[in-house]
Amino acid sequence: MATWVLEGNMCHHEMPAKMAGGLKKTLFMLCLLMAPASVFAQNTQTDEDAIRRTLNDYIEGRNNSDMERLTRAFDKQADLRFRNPDTGRLSIWSLADYVGKFTPGKKLACSGRIVSVDVAGGAAQGKVVLNCGEKIYADYINLLKIGESWVIASKVYSLYPARKKVLFVITSHEALGTTGKKTGFHFGEAARAYKPFHDAGYDVDFASPKGGQTYFHGADLNDETERWFIRHPDAVDAIFNARKLSEIDPEKYAAVYFVGGHGVMWDLPGDGSSETIARTIYEHGGVVGAVCHGPAALINVKLTNGRYLVAGKTVTSFTDREEREIKLDRVVPFLTQRALENKGATFRAATNWEANVQADGRLVTGQNPASTKKVADEMIRLLNAASPVQ
Repeated sequence: MATWVLEGNMCHHEMPAKMAGGLKKTLFMLCLLMAPASVFAQNTQTDEDAIRRTLNDYIEGRNNSDMERLTRAFDKQADLRFRNPDTGRLSIWSLADYVGKFTPGKKLACSGRIVSVDVAGGAAQGKVVLNCGEKIYADYINLLKIGESWVIASKVYSLYPARKKVLFVITSHEALGTTGKKTGFHFGEAARAYKPFHDAGYDVDFASPKGGQTYFHGADLNDETERWFIRHPDAVDAIFNARKLSEIDPEKYAAVYFVGGHGVMWDLPGDGSSETIARTIYEHGGVVGAVCHGPAALINVKLTNGRYLVAGKTVTSFTDREEREIKLDRVVPFLTQRALENKGATFRAATNWEANVQADGRLVTGQNPASTKKVADEMIRLLNAASPVQ
């Protein structure tokens, strides 16, 4: 059996030498299809850049009621299609009908982002999400290349209520001490937690100290959930375009989950924004979760009463034994288990690499990658409880 691992922007694999060439090729193509857009041809990238400019004209023109910019994004014969909420039937607006709904210069309380772009020759489709407070618009936009310009030919959209939000915090740190190797966040600990939250009806945002994309490790394309994550445009867009922690309003989130990976140990303990987010969500009745090295982000979090968040709580994390087993106990800046114990936590460990989750009130921690889904499931149980545990 071949084992495929996606690290950073590359696919790595291990497979028996006797494996048939055809199967090797199939597995390689599967990995290639899941790779970031940067691995594809330059002409496609150029078209994608132009398409994104058109979609940004649409987003900014709409949200700022900038008629010139909004109209520029569309072909003159474009139309907009939607399900009429009164009749339940298809309604079609011309471009003039649509633009006529705006008051020039009146800014709307909405933000927008491009989730995905798919290009095939002279046609393309983009997905745009517009967040307007309690309402979310999902736009599926068809574009055509007319002459040298990409323009919107048609748009289909749906409106739905905003869902509760959960924040996933990942590291921005990439260097594994002085080893010369990279670390970052653990991809599996993000993907295997993301899907349970998604399926339970929660929207997930990613944030890190620096924002943007961080090196990652631990992705396994043999894992069904991780394959689902990689194929899910919203998930990929969120994790590779993480927001900056300093820009996060914690009051908008019902829970925060700290993804593991050794990088956490260098940049999240002592990060003021990270600590404020954890404290605010916890003190507002939300749930705080972390897995593997993720609990390292909690060791310095103090509540407004001056007590450490973990003090007197039963917790777990990647254990000192596990760190020694992989021979990184002298590489990391501290041992997570010992640091938690030093802050007054009661530590519960299982056998190395065995799933282990500890829930103490609204604090949920997991020992290692195998514990990821169980951490997410327990956080969801607490969030969905009629009377959250205090």
